[in-house]
Amino acid sequence: MIKLTMEKLKIQLDQIFSPFLNPPASEEEIQRVENEMAIKFPDDVRELYLIHNGEREDGPGLFFGLPFLPLNDVLQEWHVWKQLEDEFAMEGSSYSVPTGYIKERYINRFWIPISKDFGGNNIGIDVDPDHQGRIGQVINFGRDEEVKYVIATQLSDFLEFIAETIFQGNYQIEQEEDYLYWNYKNSTHFLDALKSLELPVLHPESQNFKEETAKWMQDLDSGWKEIIQEEYSNPENFIKRKQLYLIGKKLTHIKPLQFCTEVKELILTSNELTDITPLKNMLSLKKLYLVKNPLSDLTPLQNLEHLQELNINDTQVFDITPLVSISQLKNLKMDQTDVKDFSILQQCQALESLSISIVNKEQLRQITQISTLKQLDIHQLKNIEEVDLLQLGHLENLQVITFENCYLKNLDCLSSSRQLREIILKNTILEDGTAIGALKNLKCLKLDGTTIENLKVIAKSSSLQIFTGSFEQFNYLKDLFHQAIDFSTIVGGMTAEEQKVWHQYLNTHKV
Repeated sequence: MIKLTMEKLKIQLDQIFSPFLNPPASEEEIQRVENEMAIKFPDDVRELYLIHNGEREDGPGLFFGLPFLPLNDVLQEWHVWKQLEDEFAMEGSSYSVPTGYIKERYINRFWIPISKDFGGNNIGIDVDPDHQGRIGQVINFGRDEEVKYVIATQLSDFLEFIAETIFQGNYQIEQEEDYLYWNYKNSTHFLDALKSLELPVLHPESQNFKEETAKWMQDLDSGWKEIIQEEYSNPENFIKRKQLYLIGKKLTHIKPLQFCTEVKELILTSNELTDITPLKNMLSLKKLYLVKNPLSDLTPLQNLEHLQELNINDTQVFDITPLVSISQLKNLKMDQTDVKDFSILQQCQALESLSISIVNKEQLRQITQISTLKQLDIHQLKNIEEVDLLQLGHLENLQVITFENCYLKNLDCLSSSRQLREIILKNTILEDGTAIGALKNLKCLKLDGTTIENLKVIAKSSSLQIFTGSFEQFNYLKDLFHQAIDFSTIVGGMTAEEQKVWHQYLNTHKV
């Protein structure tokens, strides 16, 4: 299949460019690269390299201006990603389109980079697809490629698409001095064109929008019709969006969202929702904000297997049991809810960040049993004594803690927190800050509307690197530390004279 496609494609390419494809690779060369990568090339990839080992350095870029990489360059590019994988594999947000086809990672050593854009981005062959994907599918990935598309279900389809594009004349030739290259249609970068292409090429997963949307558009109330027409122009654009921000729209229902199956990020803050049943169809969701809605039932969320961040602040939710089945839930905000029992959160095995209000000792005890927590934001403490807070020492993986609107005698409860890197105190009174100065690994302290009665003890910290506070706090501490401190952020206003003092300090104490 690849051989026939390439024969046709080369005839078309020869009408545009001088020959630029390299001679074949040998079986031994392919085997060497496979062994080093510990990857078996799909048959069509192997067949392509047995016909041409990439293209010359001065070639126009077989893949619409992006070069077809020789095997040595494939291996070099792959090594760059492999070295970064252990630390950054899950960095940032990664979305698969369609959902469930590409593993939602930033880096995967089982993506074979057959092309690059010289800016840290690649076209690759995926030999480790997600549960609905196919080994050998052609994808995009890289530094700027948060959304990863299945460009083609197999390499032969991609090459056939290139041939069809030339036949139809859907390309443009570019000339820069002696360098000749080409682009797809009117795009300046093929990876940017993916957003508007019907994918996968030749076999698009397109929906029949006109039929499916016409009926529900007719049935919608005027409020929803106005939102869709004014903000998204038409139902097709609305359904295809990956992010929807519907804040303060006075929504009483979200029926149209049942069709938005590719949405990754949905913000529904400050509406009038009591029923979120349509969300059960939004299986692609990774981030969901339901803040300030009078809803109570989270059951529709229990099958959202990709959901990582959920905010239910200021709702009437009282039962968080449905959250247990959300296997990837990492970040949960649930201040000002009707939830009384937090013990269920111990079963959320991926939970790393929690924002909460604590109103009794039992709730505090339950929170300190969540061994996976790395970040804890406490926005209210009621009916808690100093000795009760010592239970926070059980959170062995805790790296960041916030206290807001609290009165604290001391922070001795953090003395055994070996992983703690950052403390944030907002609108809080702390009588004794001695424990802060004694923490061995603390890097950052932020005081926002907060007072520490013996502030001087903070300067005893030998590990602190960044301090954020008011001008008065900065001015008091600036000459007390033995190490250089980053004071580059001030909370609150400053007079002209205070700004002068601060700027002079920053100019003479560059960190």
